[in-house]
Amino acid sequence: MRSVLRSRTAAIGVTAGLVLGSSVLLASPASAAPGDASALGAGVALTGTVPGLVALDATAAVGLVTAGTGGAPGAFDSQGSTLATVQGGEVTVGAVSTRASSTTTGSSASSDVAGAAVSLLGVDVLTADAVTADVTCPVGGGGTTADAGLVGLTLFGTAATLDATTPTVSASAALAGDLLGATLTVDVSRVEQARFGSATATSIVAALTLGGTVGDTQIVDVPLGTVTLASAACESPTAGAAAQITATGITPVVGPTSGGQVVTITGTGFTPDTTVTFGTLPATAVTVAADGASLTATTPASPAGPVTVTVTEPTAGTAELAYTYVAPAITAIDPAQGPAVGGTTVTLTGTGLDTTTGVTFDGTPGTVVSVSPDGTQVVVTSPAGTGVAEVVLTAPAGVTTTAPSPFVYVSPGGPAVVSISPTAGPTAGGQTVVVSGTGLAGVTDVTFGGVAATIVGTPTDTRVTVVTPAGVAGPVDVVLDGADGAAVLEDGYTYLAEPGAASVDPGSGSTTGGDTVTVIGGPFVPGATTVTICGVTIPATAVTVSADGTRLTFVTPACVAGATTIVVTTAGGASDALPFTYVAPAAIVPAGGDRVVPRPVGGTRASGLAYTGSDGTGGVLLGSALMLTLGTALLVGARRRAARDGGAE
Repeated sequence: MRSVLRSRTAAIGVTAGLVLGSSVLLASPASAAPGDASALGAGVALTGTVPGLVALDATAAVGLVTAGTGGAPGAFDSQGSTLATVQGGEVTVGAVSTRASSTTTGSSASSDVAGAAVSLLGVDVLTADAVTADVTCPVGGGGTTADAGLVGLTLFGTAATLDATTPTVSASAALAGDLLGATLTVDVSRVEQARFGSATATSIVAALTLGGTVGDTQIVDVPLGTVTLASAACESPTAGAAAQITATGITPVVGPTSGGQVVTITGTGFTPDTTVTFGTLPATAVTVAADGASLTATTPASPAGPVTVTVTEPTAGTAELAYTYVAPAITAIDPAQGPAVGGTTVTLTGTGLDTTTGVTFDGTPGTVVSVSPDGTQVVVTSPAGTGVAEVVLTAPAGVTTTAPSPFVYVSPGGPAVVSISPTAGPTAGGQTVVVSGTGLAGVTDVTFGGVAATIVGTPTDTRVTVVTPAGVAGPVDVVLDGADGAAVLEDGYTYLAEPGAASVDPGSGSTTGGDTVTVIGGPFVPGATTVTICGVTIPATAVTVSADGTRLTFVTPACVAGATTIVVTTAGGASDALPFTYVAPAAIVPAGGDRVVPRPVGGTRASGLAYTGSDGTGGVLLGSALMLTLGTALLVGARRRAARDGGAE
């Protein structure tokens, strides 16, 4: 097994006061003031990532309204819309109506969404015909109510029940295509909580998780995020209540597990006595702005995952926000090679890199030039070195992160790669590949994307033959190493997933050929996809593939009548066979005893046809005259017409 991917990401904040842990919710009672009311139509926080397979980055909300004691009520109305577009799907909602109000006698909130649908990674995950949430909080704290309504819930196309007696339900579906072998799971829950002084209702909180094995990559319950539909919350007003601290936002909302990141929190009521904790761990260097509307703090180190950030003011209560710790990860190194003398400017791309303190090349420190504030990029100058060097990033608290591919030091006179053939192959590996170049006789190791290939035979000065290892779909660096030095061909080989053929249209055609046929599936490769039908292979030059690789068209060759199959082939392998039927053209059968006289346009009689006889069963074309054997009848040329009408032959 080449790699094991475990849970290390969670949903990230959508809007201040909306996110609690990895779910999109309204502000909790701890962060709401007496008399506060709020409602949300729908919220999306889909930000899970599986390197090379899944990259979600969708955060959105619609219909958020709030109200405080004595303030103006909040109201929102909209028609249906697409709330977010995500990998292999989208989140859509129907008409959204939300309300929030607060007076001296009580507060209330409501949310109504007329239908919703969630699709992701090529499957329909969830649909609901209608979702609602209603809460009331009378003054004094007693008699609060909370009600979450739901009509017509389906999970992966199957009806499901979610109500007071069944407050949670789960379902799973197998994925296809590039994610064949993976399983998408949705855990759906509802919230109805009415207690003294506060109430919360949420119709649907759907948490999505990915697991399974794709190729040689094991995915262990990676959370992809959440979708929330119809939520409302309120607090009972109290006479003369003291002003409460509020926290409205935190920037950034993600950071490295090593800590040391400076975050900015906005809100109201902050004082020099305000403290901040991330989970149970205190932040350091808390600095409050003079107007009490913002503060900065330095994050402590913590394991990867979501935590609740609690802002505490001794005389004005607490407020909560969401933050996610992300383990530093390097996803790319560019360039992947440079001279042995060093001095190459190298860019490392990834996540959680903003607390980087150093980068080493096989243990030798490079010079860090810059670190992006969002933690996605580190620029470093390479030191002098030789051969293949492992690149390791260091951060506070002893955290280290290794680049997925090495940096290759290229020396004059050392091996050099000129070409590789073929340049693409199946993710399953096992393909024989020839690497051509110079100075290759001393090569002892060849890797594809950091995974060792099997060298076949003895390398010569100009070529090395290898068998590819298994890999994940996409381009990889090909690295050669040996006693004479190292060489790399960046993105030199591309792993292709085995194509899938899902449907063919039309499903039949004439035995004479010439029919244009469309196959839906993929991934198909423009200029490198062939189709085999009736034992005939249509070359790639005669197969048209759409830009997104999901559709192809070709023209059928001639074939005998009957059933056959269509198979699509790329460097990634061959698809399963799809059925296709060849049908013989229908025979021309005139009515018995009638005369059939086809003529060209314009009525030229010289080329007309006539016949004598009674029944019709078949025909033969002889030169320029048509003779149809119709039972005992014989069709002849135009000259026979006059004879059959009574004239002499």
